[in-house]
Amino acid sequence: MKHTSVDANAYPAQEKNTSKYAACWAVIWGASIPLGIMAIKFIPSSKLFIGVLVVFIHVAIGVLAIRAHIRWLAALDEMQRKIQLEAMAMALGALWVAFGCLLVMHSAELIHIDYWEIALLTVLAGVATVAGNLIGVIRHR
Repeated sequence: MKHTSVDANAYPAQEKNTSKYAACWAVIWGASIPLGIMAIKFIPSSKLFIGVLVVFIHVAIGVLAIRAHIRWLAALDEMQRKIQLEAMAMALGALWVAFGCLLVMHSAELIHIDYWEIALLTVLAGVATVAGNLIGVIRHR
């Protein structure tokens, strides 16, 4: 029988690399929104052309960021993957509830939804993901 050796440091190194890669793409994706808005406001060209270009660039970056996160999840061990998926589900649920409340309040003319409220939804997603991670780590100790 052939003996194979497994490098104990190989898995954590792969996890670190995929984590850094996913984090970089998340930052790039997040930065594409304000940079795109600045481009629309400050580039003296057709707002329609710049807007469509910014949307295409943002979608392309978003697809690459999603692929990086899928690759990152695949590199995690089973327990970490479970914790991350539960945290992502928590963030998605929080977004659905918050967005539904915003739409109801907007329809009742209690608030006017503008870009600040939408921007706060991204903050909510981040906070819910962190909370989900903390809850998952404590629960699965």
